[in-house]
Amino acid sequence: MARYTQQFVVEIAPEHLHSAIVKTLESCRLAITYETEDYVLAQEIETNATFAKLVTVEVLIHRSEIQGNQAKLTSVTKNAELPLRVNNYCHGISERVSKAFCENPDWHLLEFIASF
Repeated sequence: MARYTQQFVVEIAPEHLHSAIVKTLESCRLAITYETEDYVLAQEIETNATFAKLVTVEVLIHRSEIQGNQAKLTSVTKNAELPLRVNNYCHGISERVSKAFCENPDWHLLEFIASF
């Protein structure tokens, strides 16, 4: 299973955080399939990828760590594909999501950590 994790620390008013996350994921051509106050699940729906390559993105909002307008987010991009190559399908989607989060005009990015 391919799995890529990123952590972001962003500065945004807490009341706008959830909607900014949803908007960012949708801009990556992902459909929101489940959401709670501190969690958003998005999946690819319209793609030519095989079933094993279909990507799921989970975003966890660390509510207990929100300080003022600073929030910590963890994004996990995964699929059932075996990551036999470094530059695989899931990695490409993960890079797209990371770029969208890093360049989001709705917040100010304070910190970004990627782990593979």
